[in-house]
Amino acid sequence: MPEPNLFTMLSAYRPGSPATPFENYCTSGLAYFLKRGQRMLTALFDQATGAAGEPIAMVEVQPELAGAGIADLVITYEGGLRAIVEVQVESAADERLMPALQAASATWKPAGVPVLVGLAPSGDARWPWRAIHWLDIVEALDDDPDLLAREFVEFILRDVLGLGPVPLEEALTTNRLYALGAAAIRRAFGEQVRYQNTASPPLRGRYRYLGTSFAVDGGDMACWLGIVNETVPLGEHYQLMLATKATPLHGPAAQPRATGDWKWPYWTGAGRVVRPVAPETLDDLLKRMHS
Repeated sequence: MPEPNLFTMLSAYRPGSPATPFENYCTSGLAYFLKRGQRMLTALFDQATGAAGEPIAMVEVQPELAGAGIADLVITYEGGLRAIVEVQVESAADERLMPALQAASATWKPAGVPVLVGLAPSGDARWPWRAIHWLDIVEALDDDPDLLAREFVEFILRDVLGLGPVPLEEALTTNRLYALGAAAIRRAFGEQVRYQNTASPPLRGRYRYLGTSFAVDGGDMACWLGIVNETVPLGEHYQLMLATKATPLHGPAAQPRATGDWKWPYWTGAGRVVRPVAPETLDDLLKRMHS
């Protein structure tokens, strides 16, 4: 297997893939440590795939499976077993391609093993997919003395799982605000709640709004949590806000000017972002949806 280069892998993105650039970034980072043969991580995948300690011969990022589309990862073991890996960074992610990918891998000799890396609890995936939670990957890499492994662990915890506070400058330039909001929404409404990142087009590095739209009880994406610029023209200050299309909120606030013609009637807020946005702040804000 060629010596992996993390930065080359992170720079690669296959046009036509259903993965978002951020999901692809996470996938390439995971593939790097699998290609390096990191002992505890490969043992985790061995357990999921039944590879019984066979060395990994090849890790392919975004290979195309004939007639089925582009997979996130395919792992080939020296004994010939292959695993097809679906990588998810959100709950209730788009899974429309998974049946076709699994069916294609089932025709391999021996049949491929489908593995789902994401936010579903380990062992909780729909058969025949075997689940590996991102926290399992954190635990596998946690004792690795390599600096890159420690940084990848921190990246998973903060940028994927939304743990820890997020300073405003990182909220505006990384995935961390999205991850923080998604984690708060999952805590409030359950692991299978649907949500998606939403942001206005940036103007010289500033946004009118930046946050997470979400649905409650399987309905429309009629709720939103994030930050909104205080002024028009756009300035450097932002308010932390919650908005809904149909549900009155406790502590109502006026609709911010920066949201323009976004005609939702119900708004509330936690004031100007002057310190890092903390998970408990978002938890408290979401409680304003309850009667």
